[in-house]
Amino acid sequence: MANILVSDDDYQFWRDEKLAKAVTQIEDCLIEINNPKQLTQAEKKQIVNLCEHNNFALFQTQQLQDYEKDLVSFNQQFGLDDFDAHLYVENQGLAHITQSEGENQAEFIPYTNRAIGWHTDGYYNAIENRVRAFSLYCVNPASSGGENNWIDHQMIYLLLRQQNPEVAKALTHAKAMSIPAHIVDGEIRRETSVGPIYFIDEQTNQLSMRYTQRKKSIEFYNSDEIKQAVEILDQLLSSNTEYHFSHTMSANQGLICNNILHSRSSFTDEAGSVRLMLRGRYFNKIH
Repeated sequence: MANILVSDDDYQFWRDEKLAKAVTQIEDCLIEINNPKQLTQAEKKQIVNLCEHNNFALFQTQQLQDYEKDLVSFNQQFGLDDFDAHLYVENQGLAHITQSEGENQAEFIPYTNRAIGWHTDGYYNAIENRVRAFSLYCVNPASSGGENNWIDHQMIYLLLRQQNPEVAKALTHAKAMSIPAHIVDGEIRRETSVGPIYFIDEQTNQLSMRYTQRKKSIEFYNSDEIKQAVEILDQLLSSNTEYHFSHTMSANQGLICNNILHSRSSFTDEAGSVRLMLRGRYFNKIH
């Protein structure tokens, strides 16, 4: 991909191709997987093609014998092996996304039953630890709620630029969004992260995004232009375009993606049957 952020010709070519290949029906995004430990050539091709055009694919498996081992094997077949060893990652780079009774862990919204606003994973990471892909797998759904929503971050950029090129440009400012350092008992566990919201990833040469709708511990560059651009971005995210997807995963369904924008509704668990999702974050891109 040439630099679509600075060349109108490159952008128009990319835009036309993106729109022509976009998938808008969720049924066309769900791939049945026979054996996640050993994908067929056709299964892998379908998922790779969806991730190339829409940056995500849904998949359905039979009940797995060893959820963690089988999911890691599945991810590795798409080049996802360099995982983000963030807080609360367990064996083989997977995090258990479920309600936590731990006081410290429950400070992080994914480990509660509360709704999560639109975001990309690892938006607070340093550049050298940029999350380029993640997978999410449902071991057990909630008794109610827990709907996942997502949209291709590249499609959001396209829609914004079509609506107002200056808004899209503002979101590429080098200091558009800052995440303060994470400090616990005087110890810096994560440095301050400053950077653009939209940018070309120098490793993949793809249009990428770092963003969160959180209002706490987030700072946007002090300019009316950028603040207005963020407001317009949030308005578009809260709308319902044909490129928005919503789905409540059932057991043995998953999502694999190039770190697209996503959100989650609140949910309710029943005693003895709690919502459990396995999530892996990776520094690689799907291929």
